[in-house]
Amino acid sequence: MKNKICLAMTVMVCLISITSATIWKVNQHHLAKKIKVVEKKITEAAFTCYTLDDCQGDTVTLDTLIAKGYLTKEINPKTKTYYDGSSYVKIENNDYIFIES
Repeated sequence: MKNKICLAMTVMVCLISITSATIWKVNQHHLAKKIKVVEKKITEAAFTCYTLDDCQGDTVTLDTLIAKGYLTKEINPKTKTYYDGSSYVKIENNDYIFIES
């Protein structure tokens, strides 16, 4: 009888550990995708600003994009706070790179 209880407990512990690890990994993957989506939205706004010749230079801040109407305040999915207005998009070799302050 004790062997059956021990076996059942071992199986339960294994299932719980596998399930919790899987849930954690799925949540981390989902968060990474949400961050990528927000950053893509910001870089696309910068691209539009440069395409329409509203932005000059090799960097543009979020405050500039918001002031010109290309973007609204964006929330960082990880910290649940607004991105700092001094964060910027840098242009290198036609690549738009978001850099968070």
